[in-house]
Amino acid sequence: MSLFRNFLLSISLIFLASCSQLQSITSPGGATVNNNDIMIDEEPTQQDVLNQFSDVAFPPETYLDLTKSVVVGSDENWFGQIYFNSGLDANDVFNYFKEHMPDTGWFLIMEQQGNHVFLVYEKDLRTAIISITRKRSGAETILAVAPRAQ
Repeated sequence: MSLFRNFLLSISLIFLASCSQLQSITSPGGATVNNNDIMIDEEPTQQDVLNQFSDVAFPPETYLDLTKSVVVGSDENWFGQIYFNSGLDANDVFNYFKEHMPDTGWFLIMEQQGNHVFLVYEKDLRTAIISITRKRSGAETILAVAPRAQ
């Protein structure tokens, strides 16, 4: 009987030890978390998001459409499509990009003006296409950046 009792006691100790390890994994430090201790991450502002793309000069009154935009990477190694609206009209957005993109190292390759305005820039091993659509108030713009074909 004592062998069976020792076996049962050993199994019980192993079970208790594993439960205490599980508790330490699920709540590190053995502390409980109160609702007051939880900090909600603040949602980034439009300016915070725009600052992630330091190599593009965005016009004033730019409002990103984050539901449509898809971007991979950051700083000067990102690519993807950024959709945004501007309170400026299409001509002012066009002029802003044309004047300020060279300041960030982009070289103008091609431009086209009509119902849709297009600007194509090149920088290092990337190409940027800016498509500006005229609206009654402001302009809708797509900035697409991709690696350049070799």
